[in-house]
Order: sequence, then structure tokens, then C-alpha cells
Amino acid sequence: MKADNYKSTAQSRKSRRSQAVSEQKTEETSRKSEERYRLLFESSRDALMTIAPPTWKFTRANQTALQLFGVASEADFTALGPWDVSPEQQPDGRPSAEKAQEMIATAMRDGSCFFEWEHQRLHGDPFAADVLLTRMEVDGQVSMQATVRDITERKRADWMLRASEERHRLILGTAMDGFWLVDTQGHLLEVNEAYCRMSGYSEQELLTMSISDLDAAELPAETASHIQKVISEGEDRFESVHRRKEGSDFNVEVSVQFKPIEGGRIVGFMRDITARRKTEQNLRESEERLRVRSQELEEMNSALKVLLKQREQDKKEIEEKVQTNVKQLVLPYIEKLKKRKLGEDAAYLNIIEANLHGVISSLATTTSVKLYRLTPQELLVANLIKDGRQDKDISEMLNSSINTIKAHRRNIRKKLGLTKEKTNLRTFLSSI
Repeated sequence: MKADNYKSTAQSRKSRRSQAVSEQKTEETSRKSEERYRLLFESSRDALMTIAPPTWKFTRANQTALQLFGVASEADFTALGPWDVSPEQQPDGRPSAEKAQEMIATAMRDGSCFFEWEHQRLHGDPFAADVLLTRMEVDGQVSMQATVRDITERKRADWMLRASEERHRLILGTAMDGFWLVDTQGHLLEVNEAYCRMSGYSEQELLTMSISDLDAAELPAETASHIQKVISEGEDRFESVHRRKEGSDFNVEVSVQFKPIEGGRIVGFMRDITARRKTEQNLRESEERLRVRSQELEEMNSALKVLLKQREQDKKEIEEKVQTNVKQLVLPYIEKLKKRKLGEDAAYLNIIEANLHGVISSLATTTSVKLYRLTPQELLVANLIKDGRQDKDISEMLNSSINTIKAHRRNIRKKLGLTKEKTNLRTFLSSI
């Protein structure tokens, strides 16, 4: 009996020792776990804080949280609640205090809640943040850990990206040139409104097409080869012909560049040069018409020169014929009449002879244009002087006084530019 009691007592002691060791291990594990949590809590680069019911004010905060919200100490921070470090209203217009309670309720029900929130530092500067609320339960006590990350820079980057994309869309949307973004297989990934107008296709239709569906100047194999050339050289500029949805063609000037992004992209700008091509064609046709017309005028001018030359020749022949006929058929008979005694009629005969000489002189091809300035009487006197007649002979022939003949002589010299020269008038007249 005593042996049994002893054995029972020994087992009881062993059990208690084992339980004590187990409890000690559990406490050690819990202590180490708490130490690791404290270490992680304090060293986290995110702002960490805890809140607990029923007030849901902050109960703990790490150094990052204090710096983020501009609070001097943890003791100061635990006097605040989430709504105290938030603006009065959130961007959606709802009161921060009301919405914060809603987020807490959601995390309590679901175990966690992730959302975007606008916080506010104690000195008043607002900032955007990502917030993760996580429900925790330790020793039957429920609390909430809040992880807050400042996303101001990310929001600014997002805004700048959206602004850049908006500018991109605005520029492409208002550009007069057509725009393509295609992959290395030639499939259209992006187009602008200008190219939709050029081609007659909608944007949705074009995004199901490739370059070969639109280019009327190259076969698919040629287009593939051209794409490889652009990839190799980095850019190209050329003219081509595209086909509209309704089947007509239009001329384009194309400028493309290869961009080594997203597996390779080709950026292309297309300018409709149909009107320019038409203008160039009209100009070529106009130039051709002018060339033909110029050639016709040259031919007409050549023909006219031949006609004028022939006219001059005919005129010369007529003048020579008239001179010959007068000299051969008229003057010899006048000379015979002059040998007869005609009395007073001799003067008339002399006048007839002088006038005939004047007619002959006016037809002479060597007559200078200077003689055209002489009056008919002066021209008659000039022809008689040229024939060697003296003033007395001329006065008798023309039935004028010697003074009148001398006056005519002076006028002739003046009109021929001989007033200050010692040139013999007869010699000069014979030379023209």
C-alpha cells in the first residue's frame, strides 16, 4: 500500500514538473514572439499603429508613424484617434470620423480592410495614403493594427502619367497628320482621328487591321521587308499610296521610327499629299503646254522671219526694178528733150528730172533714215546737191532764188547733224 502511494506521488510530481516546463516554454515562446513583433513594429519603414475599442483611439505607434504625422511622442499620439489625423472630410465629401468608423467595422467583420485614405499631419498638410486595417486578438482582447503608407509621390507620378497621356491624346487628336502605332508584325495598335478621316475607317475597324490591309503600293512580303529595314535602321521616310474604305486611293508621305519598347513598336505619321500631287501634275501639264506653245511660237517666229526676209527681198527687187525702169525708160528721153530748144518749158523739164531723181533716191536701199526728217523740198534739193548741181543750177531748176536754195542747204546740214563739221555736204549725201 505504501509502495503504491509513493509511486502515485512520484508521478504527480513528475507531471507538475512537466507542466511547469511546458508553461515555461510557452512563456518563453510568447516572450520571443512578442520581442520579434516589437522589433518588427519598431523597425518597419511603414507607419504602424494600433487602435482598440471602445474609443478606437491609438494605443501604440512606431517611430515612422510619429514622423509621418508630425507627432513628438508616442504618449501624444495615443491621445489621438484616426479622425484627428485626417481632414474634416474625405475627397468623396464624407466626414472622416464617419467613414473611419465604417472602415473599422469592415475590418472587424472581415478580418482586414485595405483602402485609400487622405490623412493630415498635425501641422495641417494633407497627404494621400494606403491604409491596411488588420483585426488582432490577444488573450481575448480585440484590437486593430493600422499600416499607413504615404503615396503622395505615387499619386503625383500617376497624375503626371495621366497628364502626359492626356497631352498625348490631345496632340494626336488635334494633329492634321495621321498617326499609327504598330507592332513588328505590322498590326495597328493605335490610330488618331486624322487617319480615321483620311481612310474612312473607324478607330475600332482600324485596330483590327494591319499595314498590308491599307497600303496599296506594297505587297505583304514587301511590307514585311520594309518593317525589318525600319527596325534595322531605326527610321525611314518615304511616299506611298493608301486605300480608303470605299476603295479609292490617296497619296501619303510617311515618316516612321522604331522604338525598342514593349517588344518593339513602330511610330508612324502620315500626311495626305493627294492635293500636292494633283498640283504637281497640273504644274507638269501646264509646263508641257507652255513648252508646246513655246515651240509653236518659235516655229511661227522662224516662219515670220522667213516671210519678213522675203518681203525685204521683194521690196528690194521692186525698188531696184523701179530705179532701173526710170533710168532706162524715162531719163534717157528727158536728156534728149533737154537738148532741144524748149524755151520756157525747159524749166518744167528740169523739175520733172529732179523729181524723178528724188523718187529714185527715196527707193535706194542705202538711203539713211536721217533723210526722213527732211521736207519734200529739202529732199529734192539734197538729191540735186548729191547729183553735183550748184546752187545757181538748182535755183533755176526749181525756179527759186539762190538765197532760198542756200537756206535749204543750211537746214539740210542742220538736220543731218553737220552744222559744226567741215564735211562736204555732197560727199556726205553720197555716202548714205
